[in-house]
Amino acid sequence: ILSVVPDMMARLALIIVVLSAPLVASTMGELSQELLSEGLVTLDANGTPTTTCMQTQMDGSTSITSCPQSKGFGPMGVGCFTVWNGAGLLQQGCYSSQEVALRAQCQRRACHSHRKTKGVNFCCCHGDLCNANFKAA
Repeated sequence: ILSVVPDMMARLALIIVVLSAPLVASTMGELSQELLSEGLVTLDANGTPTTTCMQTQMDGSTSITSCPQSKGFGPMGVGCFTVWNGAGLLQQGCYSSQEVALRAQCQRRACHSHRKTKGVNFCCCHGDLCNANFKAA
């Protein structure tokens, strides 16, 4: 019976690996997989989808920052955003949200607001430093 136990343990370990593989793949949603294949996000050392965005600092200056996808309920994604008005830049940074919201609002490689307004404009985008340049539609 002792020679059967290691064989059973090996089979159990294989079953666990096989069953957990789809769970790991399913944590990255369809949009994140598309963006990864297009080179618009990368995977960090932990396998988390990550992009690089311009980010506004407390003193009003901007810098480049690495933006990992945050955890949340359902498929999440990550992108960059910019908020501005007629006077200039108000805020830039990372945007991590449900993939459905990111797919509906954010463009690939470009940061353009959906409508031109005289007030506050917002855009979000996918791709490294895609929010460095922004404009109203």
